[in-house]
Amino acid sequence: MMKRWIILCLAFSSGLLSANAGSTVVKDSLLRIYVSAPHDSTRLDVLHDIARLDQQTPVFLYYESKLLQEATAQNNLRYQSLATYEHIIYFFNKLDLVRVTQWMGKMENLAEKHNYYNDYFKAKKLQIEMYTINQQIEFAIYEANIMYEKAKKLNDRNGMREACLCLMTSYIATLRYEEGIQALEEAFQLMSPQDSPMDKISLLSKAILVYSFLHENDKMFSSLEQMQTAINELITANPALQNAYSALYMGIETQYALYYIRTKDMEKAWEHLQKVDEYYTPNTFLPYQISRLQAYAEYHRSLNDYKKSLEYLDDAIRLVKQMSFPDVILYTAMKADILVDMGRANESLDIYKKVMRDKDSLYRNLSHTQMEQIQSLYDMDKLLLQREQWRAKIHIIFLAVIGTALLALITFVVNMYLSRKRLQRDAKEAARLNQVAEEANEVKSRFLANMSYNIRIPLNNVVGFSQLLSTDMGLDEKEKQEYSEIIQTNSTELIQLVNDVLDLSRLEAKMMKFQIQECEIREMCSDLVGMARINSDGHIHAQLETDVESQVLRMDANRFNQAVINMLLYPVPNDTDREVKMRLERDERNELLIFHIINSPLADPAFSSQQVSIRLKINQLLFEHFGGSFVISEEEEGTPITFTISYKE
Repeated sequence: MMKRWIILCLAFSSGLLSANAGSTVVKDSLLRIYVSAPHDSTRLDVLHDIARLDQQTPVFLYYESKLLQEATAQNNLRYQSLATYEHIIYFFNKLDLVRVTQWMGKMENLAEKHNYYNDYFKAKKLQIEMYTINQQIEFAIYEANIMYEKAKKLNDRNGMREACLCLMTSYIATLRYEEGIQALEEAFQLMSPQDSPMDKISLLSKAILVYSFLHENDKMFSSLEQMQTAINELITANPALQNAYSALYMGIETQYALYYIRTKDMEKAWEHLQKVDEYYTPNTFLPYQISRLQAYAEYHRSLNDYKKSLEYLDDAIRLVKQMSFPDVILYTAMKADILVDMGRANESLDIYKKVMRDKDSLYRNLSHTQMEQIQSLYDMDKLLLQREQWRAKIHIIFLAVIGTALLALITFVVNMYLSRKRLQRDAKEAARLNQVAEEANEVKSRFLANMSYNIRIPLNNVVGFSQLLSTDMGLDEKEKQEYSEIIQTNSTELIQLVNDVLDLSRLEAKMMKFQIQECEIREMCSDLVGMARINSDGHIHAQLETDVESQVLRMDANRFNQAVINMLLYPVPNDTDREVKMRLERDERNELLIFHIINSPLADPAFSSQQVSIRLKINQLLFEHFGGSFVISEEEEGTPITFTISYKE
């Protein structure tokens, strides 16, 4: 996902980005009230209104600091929290993560000390989304999940909703659209009629930008209409804020224009583009300027005025270079698309090639960054686990001492006897828990080490041979072909390994999506045996034995086929001939189909590897999901794999 979209989404949802200063008349009037106001809530209200008139200037920061000082002197918790939160908003709009983190620490202390979380979760959302802006996606997701659990524990629906919005932004930013939409839908479910217009604006603005990006036009239009209603409610309640939301109005009009462009109502699209220009100034927030240029480019492209479309797109590319390399790639690809429409295929081809090179470089860097973040999170969890183990030991010792002292008051003999038994049990339990923790750490360490090795080898091959192809001009065609085949083989292996790990994670989290359909199992098994012979170039001599004439199952055929074919074929290239037998039986009493695969290469210790272990675990979880089981019997000849599937209706 593009960094510009993320910043625009967060700025749009904050509702506090205004390019225009407040009315001088209103400001002078408020200052006169402030000078004569007593030191009570009226003075705080006036200070807050004055600050909001200049939200993008240091004047805003000055009055917010005065507001915090006054609220602290009056011991007004509401305004202390609000002033701290609006400091965070200011530095968030400046993309200053260091200052955001500093003020978030103050907000956290204030919330925990007074058990006051009215603004805490909104502020935490801004800090988390700063991680997303800085491409620290794994940290953002980790912190958002912690935030969700904390809000859930406090029974704070607003906090849970803000956490869902953070997750949505992070998922969309990493192209996990389905998970992003799920998080957005959960955020909608957590809304209630009692929520403030500002909360509605925050949620609806994000929904608008997500639906716009995914071209969900109907949903985008519905959200825009609801957004207009929420803004009208807010302005009606506080007319002094009319000028403070000019940037938000510009963002809304831009999205209306995009909606009508995509629905081919060019007359209405033009009307909204003119409204966008009414709010536009040279000082407009940069992502809004870029969105305006994009809208004009799409408008002229829809009218087949490709020359003007290219002019607006070139201006957008020039601006977006100041903030986001991924967005430069996106707009460059759009430019190539327009050149294709103009019939200038040769020009577009060179641009497409450059875009592909830039994308490859970007994805490599992103993968490397995310692996580093995952490792950092693992190290942090490991330190937390060690600290908890130490605390547990201290608690056990403390309880044992207290128990011994209390029992000594009753009788020395009984005390000695009971204390000895209790200490023995505690020692065994502590040893067991310590062993479990050490085993868990060892498993994690081995898994990460093996995964790192298994990923590094093919990745190094891809990078190394790619560099040879691009730098060594003395290669002949045969060498180029050989290197290309090596790159292709290692890329396929790397993709398969990543897909296996992702599938395993989804299955363990019970988040795997299945496409259930009715399948004739006898026919499928026969086809799979034939495929095994073909895909192994005749080295796997597979046979099917069964007395099951016909049986229909409701299941995910693709995942079943993949699981079985993995058990029939070698997990790595191998030219050795091998007899593999697949036997299918029906257990009518338990309504199960029982499969035996004898002499499966996947169960052969000679082919044991991290990837094989992952595939076996995937198979186990897959068949257990469909009401069956998965077992490897190492004691029987041929190390047969036995798995079952329920055929209950």
